[in-house]
Amino acid sequence: MHPFSYCDITVYGFHGCNQDIKQRLINKEIRFECSTNRYDWLGSGIYFWENDFPRAHYWAEQSHGDNGAVIGAKIRLGKCFDLSNSFAKELLILSYNDLCVEWKKANTIPIENAPHPRGIGNPSDMILRYLDKLVIENAILLASLQEPDIIYDTVRAPFQEGFPVYPGSAFREHDHIHLCVRNPDLLTELFDPGQ
Repeated sequence: MHPFSYCDITVYGFHGCNQDIKQRLINKEIRFECSTNRYDWLGSGIYFWENDFPRAHYWAEQSHGDNGAVIGAKIRLGKCFDLSNSFAKELLILSYNDLCVEWKKANTIPIENAPHPRGIGNPSDMILRYLDKLVIENAILLASLQEPDIIYDTVRAPFQEGFPVYPGSAFREHDHIHLCVRNPDLLTELFDPGQ
């Protein structure tokens, strides 16, 4: 087992959406859709703020106004590619170097992360994580080539975002743990966190 695989840990996650989607998910009329945006920094999957209802609520209000809502989930991490782990970051370096070789062979300009297109928030946040998504997806592919029986269910990482919480602070106003669920079967329970 990889040192960054956790098979039996369960966490709470919160997902921002609109009121209609929330009700339909809770009523089991629909299932979560996998996000596949080019900027989804942890790769394709369903995104949650781990143990952070207020951050999910803030995002939902920013995205959907008065129609914003939050759904909670108990999530079993399963085999987790956890970027708070040093070994996982070593694999990211290998993945990035692998991509650099491919870009050089193809005479292609490397992909980069970018700030918010409307200048919202701290410009250093680089909120559009085009490069990070590619590196993560390639790292997971490289790991599966080394050990074909390893299929990652989740990807988990700390995310720094926003302005410093006080002058000189390394803590930022929107820092959080982000969780990308690649295997929706590990969403063991959905609930309304407002009840």
